[in-house]
Amino acid sequence: MPDIPDPEYDDPKEVYAFFGLAYYQAAVLEQGVINLAVAINAQEIEGVTIGDLKLLYNSFEDKTFGQIIHIAKTKFQLPEELENDLNVAREKRNYLAHKFFAINAENNMRLAGRKKMIKELVEILSFIQDVDLRMDAYWIDAWKVFGVTKEWIQQETKKLED
Repeated sequence: MPDIPDPEYDDPKEVYAFFGLAYYQAAVLEQGVINLAVAINAQEIEGVTIGDLKLLYNSFEDKTFGQIIHIAKTKFQLPEELENDLNVAREKRNYLAHKFFAINAENNMRLAGRKKMIKELVEILSFIQDVDLRMDAYWIDAWKVFGVTKEWIQQETKKLED
């Protein structure tokens, strides 16, 4: 997981950079929950194929983060603390998407306000990163049935980077 950069507070665009990091991390967490839901559902398909997996992934395209969490929870029991934190992360993601800039419109006009916004974004980013890191263990474990391991994922990622 990449480290959160230290804010410099000297560029008004820095608010948007930290917003982007926080929202990106929320999207990564959402994908992790989708990965868990797909793996759990795929385990119920005898002789599962790549086509089946594509259909399962596609079935989540029009779902909200809350709906995705609900689907995953119907098939898989997460520890209570992680489930609660996942719901808080969803609320924070929705806050970013729907309210953050409206609530902070005046803050965005002043240096002190932008500092406050960046500090809030760093807190949200840190929280969501923590939840995502804990979620990774569950979806990766669910995929082991299909031979997908953390090492395999790292090898495939490295191939893409080369």
